[in-house]
Formats: sequence, C-alpha cells, structure tokens
Amino acid sequence: MKRILTTILAFCVGLAAAFGQSSIDQLNAEIKRAEKEIAKNEKLLKEVTKSKKTNQTEIKLLQVKINNRTKVVGGLNKQITLISNDIKQKESDIATMNTQIEALKKEYAEIVRVAYKNQKVGSPLLFLFSSDDLNTATRRLSFMRRYNNSIKQKAADVEQLKNEVAIQVELLGKQQQELDSKKSAHQKELNTLDKERKELRAAGKRLDANEKKISKELKAKRNQKRAAQQALQRIIDEETRKTKRKMTDAERRAITELNGKFDQNRGKMLMPVNGGIIIERYGKHKHPTQRYITVVNKGVNIAASKGSEVFAVFEGEVARVMFINGLNNCVMLKHGDYFTIYSNLASVDVKAGQHVGTNSRIGRLSDGDNPDDHQLHFEVWFHTMNQDPELWLAQ
Repeated sequence: MKRILTTILAFCVGLAAAFGQSSIDQLNAEIKRAEKEIAKNEKLLKEVTKSKKTNQTEIKLLQVKINNRTKVVGGLNKQITLISNDIKQKESDIATMNTQIEALKKEYAEIVRVAYKNQKVGSPLLFLFSSDDLNTATRRLSFMRRYNNSIKQKAADVEQLKNEVAIQVELLGKQQQELDSKKSAHQKELNTLDKERKELRAAGKRLDANEKKISKELKAKRNQKRAAQQALQRIIDEETRKTKRKMTDAERRAITELNGKFDQNRGKMLMPVNGGIIIERYGKHKHPTQRYITVVNKGVNIAASKGSEVFAVFEGEVARVMFINGLNNCVMLKHGDYFTIYSNLASVDVKAGQHVGTNSRIGRLSDGDNPDDHQLHFEVWFHTMNQDPELWLAQ
C-alpha cells in the first residue's frame, strides 16, 4: 500500500510540475511578444522625439509602450507566484517523503532484528527440515522466500525514496534560483515602468501647453475624417453592389474559393508596414490626450518609420486608387467579398484593376518631419460590414 501511495505521490508531483512549467512557458511567450513590441516602440520613439513639433504620436507610442511594459510586469508577477507555489509544494512533498523514509527505516530495522533473532534461535535449514511433511516444508520455504524478499523490498523502497528526495531537492534549488532571477527582472521592469510613466506625464504637459490650439486642430481633423469615412462608406457600398451583379458559375466559384482562403488566414496576416505599431485601435474609445473627445475608429492606425513601405496583407485586385480629404491617398484591394483599405499614403505604386500578391508593395508613407503623418490607417471590410483589423493580423 505504501509503495502505491509513493507512486501516486510521485505521479502527482510530476503532473503538477508539468502543468506549472506549461503555464510558465506560456507566460514566457507572452512576455517575449510584449518585449518585441517594446523594442519596436523604442525604435520609433527615438525617431519621433527628434521632431521639435509637439505631436500626438509620441503620446500614443508611450501609452502603448507602457501597456506592453505592464504586460511584462504582470507576466513576471504571475511566474513568481507559480514558482513560489511550486517551491512550497516541493518542500511539502520532500517533508512527506522524509517522513515515509523514517517509517520505512523503522519497518526495515524491525524485519532485520526479527531475522537476526531467528538466526540466533535456530538455523533456517533446521526450521525447514523439521517439517512434519512435504506440504509443511513447502509452506515454510514459501514463507522464507517472502520474508527474505520483504527485507530486500524494504531496503529498495528506502533507497528509491532517498533518490526521489535528492531529485526534488536539486529541482528545488534550481527553482529557487529561477525565482530570484524573476524577482530581480520584475523589480527592474517596475523601475522602468515608473520612468516611462514620468516620460508620459512630461509629454502630456508639453501638449497641455498648446491644448487650445491642439483641440481646435483635432476638431477640424475629426470633422474632416468623419466626412472622409462617409465618402469611403459610399465607395464600399458601390463596390459591394458591383459584386452582387449576375455572375457566372465560374466567377461565383472563384470568389467563394478566395473568401475561403481569406478566412483561413484570419489572425495570420502580416502587418501591412514593417516595424509598425498599432497606436489607435478599432472601435469607440476615449482620445489618448483630450479628455472630452471620443474617437470612433473604423480601422487601426499603425505608426511606422517615415517613408516606410506599405504592403498588401493578402492577394487580391486593386479595386480603387483614390484621394480622400482626411485619409489622403487610399488603395482599396478586393479579395472576393472582402476588402482591405490602406489610407494616408504619400505615394501609390499600383493602379486600379491590377492584381497584387500577398506582401506586394502598394505604396509608401510620408517621409516628412511630422511624426503624426507617418501613420497607416488600415481597414478590413466584409461586404458593407466593418471588421476589427487586429483579428486578422498576426500577433
């Protein structure tokens, strides 16, 4: 029974360790993703802060950076909790196994004592040959074998548990080192986070000094963008109506096949601009610096280095190349019943009717000095229904 309990304990310890390691590995992957975003963010911030003009991009980049830094801190904190709990469990398991070892030692000592006493009383052979008949001799022989085996088994059980304790103690030491390392990294990230929050407050104060001017500019841009979005909606409606015309079976099958391919790549498409960072998300949310302004974004805004190339996220046909006030140069790609739109381009490298492949260059962002112009506005549509682009892009 004790051997069974020991086996169950070892299995549970192994299972808990595997589960804990799986959670830690998952957290490590999340931390690495956040650190990768931070590295891209810091590169862009160096470019942005060179501009003498007070700009919204710096604020947004700092906010995104702080969000990612918070993810790193949170991930490390969870890892510290997991490792600490695992250390406590291992200490408890080691104590339990040490108790079992002491119990086994006592049982082993008792068996040895009885065996030694029996050897002094009489010879095992004498015990065997003094049997009245063959059946008695057979039973006595079987008893002697079981008795000898029990001595060997107790000794083996003690040795096995000692080895398991040694393994757990070694693992415990490694986990303690890992815990110390995580705590050190956690404190370092907390210090960096505090520093970045101070940078954000300082940048916010610089913007506050020009609040009236910025609010006026934002209001004008917001009205312009609302009109631009309405114009874009009309174009989307028009392009959708075109696809609803009477089609041949071959055309219908081609579109269905393309829709399937597009759907299969949900969450796998590359960012349309290299090194880009999403600084304004899809949907309705508060403006990052102006407390009384609400933003309604039908796509995502991606900050990038000035003059960055912009790429198609999926193969398709160029449905439109147009200029819309508030969105600047725009390229609309058609992917069956889906559309992707790339706005705020300084230059365009494609023309209407042209077929483009996945990751083909379709244009460039501005190479001017204003960081607020180095942003791609990217949208995804299914027929006339707006989609969250982040659900389509690889994380």
